[in-house]
Amino acid sequence: MLQRSRARLRPGPGGPHDAGLDRAVPAGERAALIASQAEAEGCTDAAFPGLRFVRVSRPSTCRILHALGPTLTVVGQGRTTARFDDVELEYDASRYAIMAREAVFEEAVTEADSSSPYLAMNLEIPPDAIARMLLALADVSAEPAAEAAPALVSDLDTPIEDAVVRLLRAIRDPVERRIVAPLALEELIFRLLRSEAAAMVRSAVGRDRDADKIEAAMRFLRANIERPLSVEEVARHVAMSPSHFAHRFRAVARVSPMRYLKQLRLQHARALLLSGLRASEAAQRAGYESASHFSRDFKRCFGVAPGDYAGRFRKP
Repeated sequence: MLQRSRARLRPGPGGPHDAGLDRAVPAGERAALIASQAEAEGCTDAAFPGLRFVRVSRPSTCRILHALGPTLTVVGQGRTTARFDDVELEYDASRYAIMAREAVFEEAVTEADSSSPYLAMNLEIPPDAIARMLLALADVSAEPAAEAAPALVSDLDTPIEDAVVRLLRAIRDPVERRIVAPLALEELIFRLLRSEAAAMVRSAVGRDRDADKIEAAMRFLRANIERPLSVEEVARHVAMSPSHFAHRFRAVARVSPMRYLKQLRLQHARALLLSGLRASEAAQRAGYESASHFSRDFKRCFGVAPGDYAGRFRKP
């Protein structure tokens, strides 16, 4: 069983506890921000890519959940237990959990009631954002965590909590959600890469001698999301053969180039829907040639049809 770590990092020169950063957020603000977004029982998608909120008002057992990639879970209040085969992790508002890769697991909320529900946020961290930060830190060659560990629980220290709260504050306002929230996400990844969860976060992105070319390919895919693309065209852009590129891309991003492009397109379409575009327009702008194909992919990813999804966020 993976052991929970309660050790806190020591401050050091240039480390995560630099002077002026070790300031706790107001008591209860994290829980209040999560509660304001988790309005309904169960899971609620946020108007920010990869972010979901959870509210559970009574203890529950064995909900089967599926993490699609590297995921951060931060609890606002209550307690839960996650089980991965023979590994069991317990965490509450004093700790956070990191899942390094795609996984199916069981979750049981063990502490919750109607007056004090279990509240949490789940944030899928884009692998390309981790790759960019690793390149910026010249850290692509660092040793990852052992492949046997599917997840890690660690103490929620002040720098990480501050970054989480800044993200939660930013998503409440449409302008800040577009400008400030991505910056808060970058800071959060930076803080995680300087915490005791660093090896686990690094392991979500493969180590490879072509990591810089793959990161350039990710940028190219993101910049050209609205037009037809092929593996061959992207490979040419980074001066690699198609077969070598596809192999190296999967090694670094843990997913094929076309699967990664589909994820980008669905998140882009999601943002377009929330901005007011109709489903057919969002499909076209996201690079889909078939509206029905888009609708199937969208519902498979987000659980509801595109039009119904957008309606959730169009409140009076």
